[in-house]
Amino acid sequence: MSTASLSPGSSTASGHKGVQQNVARSSPGSAPIPGIIRPKRSQVSRACDWCRVHRVKCDTSQPCHNCRSRGAQCSTSGANEIRNLPHAFREIERLRNRVQELEQEIERRNRADDHPQVGPGLQQQKASTASPTLPNLPLVATTPSSLASNEEFWRENACGQRARGHGLYTGDDHVKQWFGPSSLFYFISRMTSHLAQYIEHPPPEHTIHWSSTTQSFASTAIGSPEASVDQSMTEDAQGGTGPYLSGLQEEYFISFFWQAYHCYLQIMDEGSFKELYNSLWADDCKTRKPSALVDIVIALCIQYDTALPHRRGSSRCSDTKDTAIAGRFYYQRCQSLLMDELECPTISTLQCHIFCVYYLCCASFQNMAHSTLALAVRTAHILGLHLEPPADLPRPERELRKRIWWTLYSLESKTCIKLGRPWSAPISDTTCSLPADDHQLAIQSGSAVLAGGNVTWLTYTLQSTKLVLAVRNVYVLFWHEFARALSTPEAPSSIYEDPAVLEGLAIFLQSSIATHLETWVNQVPEAMRCKRKVDDGKGAAAVTAFSTSFSELEIEAFAPLWLQRQRVFLELLYHNLSLILYRPLVSFSPSDTTPAASACSQACVDHAIALTRITHQALSETDILKGCHEAFQWQWNAAITMIGFYLAAPMSPRAAPARAAIDTAIEVFEIFGKHFAVGTRAARVVGDLTAKTYFLLGINTQHRTDGFSVGNGIGSMAGMGSGVADGPWSGEVQNGDTMVTDGVCQDGSRLQDVLSGTMDVAFSVDSFNSFELFHGNGFSFADSWVFPGEGS
Repeated sequence: MSTASLSPGSSTASGHKGVQQNVARSSPGSAPIPGIIRPKRSQVSRACDWCRVHRVKCDTSQPCHNCRSRGAQCSTSGANEIRNLPHAFREIERLRNRVQELEQEIERRNRADDHPQVGPGLQQQKASTASPTLPNLPLVATTPSSLASNEEFWRENACGQRARGHGLYTGDDHVKQWFGPSSLFYFISRMTSHLAQYIEHPPPEHTIHWSSTTQSFASTAIGSPEASVDQSMTEDAQGGTGPYLSGLQEEYFISFFWQAYHCYLQIMDEGSFKELYNSLWADDCKTRKPSALVDIVIALCIQYDTALPHRRGSSRCSDTKDTAIAGRFYYQRCQSLLMDELECPTISTLQCHIFCVYYLCCASFQNMAHSTLALAVRTAHILGLHLEPPADLPRPERELRKRIWWTLYSLESKTCIKLGRPWSAPISDTTCSLPADDHQLAIQSGSAVLAGGNVTWLTYTLQSTKLVLAVRNVYVLFWHEFARALSTPEAPSSIYEDPAVLEGLAIFLQSSIATHLETWVNQVPEAMRCKRKVDDGKGAAAVTAFSTSFSELEIEAFAPLWLQRQRVFLELLYHNLSLILYRPLVSFSPSDTTPAASACSQACVDHAIALTRITHQALSETDILKGCHEAFQWQWNAAITMIGFYLAAPMSPRAAPARAAIDTAIEVFEIFGKHFAVGTRAARVVGDLTAKTYFLLGINTQHRTDGFSVGNGIGSMAGMGSGVADGPWSGEVQNGDTMVTDGVCQDGSRLQDVLSGTMDVAFSVDSFNSFELFHGNGFSFADSWVFPGEGS
């Protein structure tokens, strides 16, 4: 550094306080004083953090003179380098760009590492491990960020386009409806394709009939026969004969809500609702102000009450055609009131939409329910429920917002998985944490008593949400893997055409379920588990809950009804979602080279059998599932799955239990038939479909005295002979030389009748409500079946 002389008229304090300089003042223009030279300061390679920020001179001592005089720590680590806002913004932008670069680099490497296809050389060791392109999801995370990464990857990846392309169009040329490969409709179409191998000309597409569900529901006149249920509710009302109830009658029906729905639909505060309801009535107690929330609650309760045995046996309901749409006048008035709230929705508006979805699902209007569900999701986004609740709200209100959002999210996920359709609620936009279920919150949030231990009446929402998150994660990962296996030009058009592809997907699914679903099972609190009986006759409780061991439930006699319902609902939900995950791997051309796929197929039917046995026990021994339309739909899903499994693998080790469970399912539908008419029709359809399946397999059938045609139990397996082809099981049944008798194979018209009738009935399974009304008063499900004569 060069020395600097003092300028005329300047007065400078030295950089270091220990250096003394005598500086003479001179007038402007005077020459500098000779002999006075400023000493050279010591060099510092790097100033300390404090001196750098404050732009002052530092020294080589440690600590430096400035820090020592301040009594502060002197450091040169650079930890406090960013001390101003512009610098922080620049650093954030730099890091954001770096993260994007790294993500792009990872994606490039993943694409380079991906195999072009799952070929015959697939090794089980490699397939059993999770794909390196698929991030693992922590199962019980309190934030959905990890699940968001999976869904974003699957949505943005190019091979996801092919997964979304697989599906089924039903209906005629003018009205087509799409169902994805995870839906029951797609599974039925595969059953039909398998049956079509035995006839020369399969039925045309128009025989795959999907009934419209809009006819009777939207335009039924009050005086029509379908309105008799609603009119019967007001026959004893004082002051009128309209379709609406008196105050006393409304209170009677609302009481059912807290018994039947509130235990698993925990989106409404009981005290707040009762306060609202009381405020709506005028002083004379004869008129009530309109309320969409009250109307939809009453509609749900009327629908539930008319499904109970005492309602079905009453003379007032004897002429009704469909109790599932009872209370529709309240539903329609609710919809009219909601039209005024579309622009400025409230929490009450969202609660109404969710209840409407449940009402429509129970009435078997699946497309209307799906559309209403999308409206509910958009309303939740408008209200900001997908975000963490504001901290200034009271804790009970914050937790209520969380329960509403996650109940809606779970309902939307279950519906989309059931129908195989895209999500309406992307998890990537959700920052709302999972709801709490502690004792203090339970006391503040409702009237239900505590269950003891670490379980409260709010635990069901938390555990069911975790279950749905785990299932949704497995679902996303599996269908991404499905799409990737078919993403190359050399890949087969279907996974069922290449055993290696099918086996690789089965191994992947087994790994994903073991990672996520089994982890969820292990963390469920003991008080939320249904205890099982050991089959040793001693009545000891089994240690494994959510199992497929076919053991009976040990129902606690003194447990509150709401806790019993939560336990049974949680287990039935687990089995229903599990069989949906496994069902795509049920192959109608099983091979001895696909042991993992065979294991997944058996696991699918095991969950269906377990669901059937639990439902049958709960209906025959308790009142837990009485009037529950959702349990009926779960049972229908399991029944058709078991029939399809038996058709695909009649010689499987699970074939005999499946046949017995199908007969049990018919008994379940008969019990449901005592509660609502759709159960009787379902029993007849399953009985006829089962008899046709047995007929095609060459198994002897017998007619029950009640008119339902089913197999003669497990004992009829003896008539199948002993010849079995090599492999885990064979599709051949040695009752003669071929699986189907020669006479039937030669007469394609008879199988044509069987197949057409199967498709007409099976594709209307989720709209029992309107199927009869669509075909008129004289339609009978039994008439659509034509059994060949015994001597044919």
